[in-house]
Amino acid sequence: MNFWMIIIWTLLSSLLSYLKVKYNYWDLQGVKQLKPHFLVGHLRKLRSINHRQILKEVYDEFRSKAKLAGFYIYTQPVAVILDLDLAKSVLVKDFNFFASRQWYKNEKDYLSQHLFNLEEVQWRLLRNKLAPAFTAEKLEFMLPSLQRVAENYVDAYGSAIEESESLNVHDLNGRFILDVFGSCLFGLECNSLKDPQQEEFHQMTSKILPSKDIGIKCHFFKATYFDLMKMFGLKKFPDDVESFFKRVVQKGFVEREKSGVVRNDFIDVLLLLKNFGEMNLEAEQLAAQFYGFFTASYETSAATMTYLLYELARHEDVQEKLRKHITESLKKHNKQVSYGALNDMKYLDQVITETLRMYPPFAYLQRLALEDYKVPGTDITIEKNTDVLIPIKAIHYDADIYENPKEFKPERFAPSEERKRHPQAFLSFGEGPRNCIAMRLAQLQMKCGLVSLLRKYQFSESAQTCKEIEFSDYSEALVPTKPIYLKVEKI
Repeated sequence: MNFWMIIIWTLLSSLLSYLKVKYNYWDLQGVKQLKPHFLVGHLRKLRSINHRQILKEVYDEFRSKAKLAGFYIYTQPVAVILDLDLAKSVLVKDFNFFASRQWYKNEKDYLSQHLFNLEEVQWRLLRNKLAPAFTAEKLEFMLPSLQRVAENYVDAYGSAIEESESLNVHDLNGRFILDVFGSCLFGLECNSLKDPQQEEFHQMTSKILPSKDIGIKCHFFKATYFDLMKMFGLKKFPDDVESFFKRVVQKGFVEREKSGVVRNDFIDVLLLLKNFGEMNLEAEQLAAQFYGFFTASYETSAATMTYLLYELARHEDVQEKLRKHITESLKKHNKQVSYGALNDMKYLDQVITETLRMYPPFAYLQRLALEDYKVPGTDITIEKNTDVLIPIKAIHYDADIYENPKEFKPERFAPSEERKRHPQAFLSFGEGPRNCIAMRLAQLQMKCGLVSLLRKYQFSESAQTCKEIEFSDYSEALVPTKPIYLKVEKI
């Protein structure tokens, strides 16, 4: 055996030994794990950016056997929480151990420095400053702007059915959310419902949202080893996306400051931060918050409204019950779609919540262990810097929690039924201090849009309606990979 063969053999042996140790991490911790491939770990099982397949496999395999289990992204160990009491500890009781997220952050990519990504100290400070933008009082103040967009939404459906009764409802819903976002958060008139081809925001979504051009394994590498990206000066966001958000935010702030108009919206809160608050936000930081709320709300809200209409089209009895409930609720409020009227629509709340159970915006919640954490009632320690996932979709489809989980049954969320379940049995908006800050805005925009539609239109299946929704593998959110067509008729 010559010298180079010895070198190669030594390197290969060292690599195999290194991988053996790495892929036995969870076994050594006393935690059950999916059996990894000796060379690539679980890389072959990572078939989507949203992890829905591997999380389901882990949950189904170990749910009845352990409080948590593990798998690997490349060589990085990931803990999957299987027990709802432990989920409560991670999200609520022992939140201070898990106050950060293991998401892509890079100072060179300033759009990554938004609220959803920030680490504990910066997150706490910014969250406290932004929270006043989403109080019930502020949302009620925003409602007239939302209603104006809802009128355009109804008109857009009316124009579309003049050309075809089978409509791509996901496209229309996305344009509605885009216009709501611009009007209610930043006081901008997007008009994508009227003219999507000319609307700059609508065109920019194709550059912002995930693309199949970036492979799933490449995405995981960047997300897992983002310190290497920093080291080599690599960036995630294209320059034109960065410049677009920076330009839009600067323009909005300049116009608002010149006009002196107070709308009590998100831009007013940010202006207060910029001019008088404890935190000095530069243009790049402001653009990052704009970007963060855009990406968090656009895909998820549009998809949820689409899934809801899809289920109503397949369950016409539920649709008629909901329409009757809306009519009766409005009669109590002088037929006005007021903030109080929307809050009184309890069956609509149940329909939305059941939709979010079946189609959660994300397949999991993610947290990062900031310190070593001893799992209550066990000898297991989740070590510092471990990535921790709570599998929302798998929990929502657990037949021990939700009987016949594939059935659409809004009555599951009647108050008497909810009291029977664990508080962490429903996690679509997260839980604890780091839950969705814009949860009430998301619910309000969906309710306003749906009430406006269901008063005017009937939804049913068409020849183009899919039998089952397929989710995209290339998005962190659970969004449809194909257009969703429904038959839409005027009432």
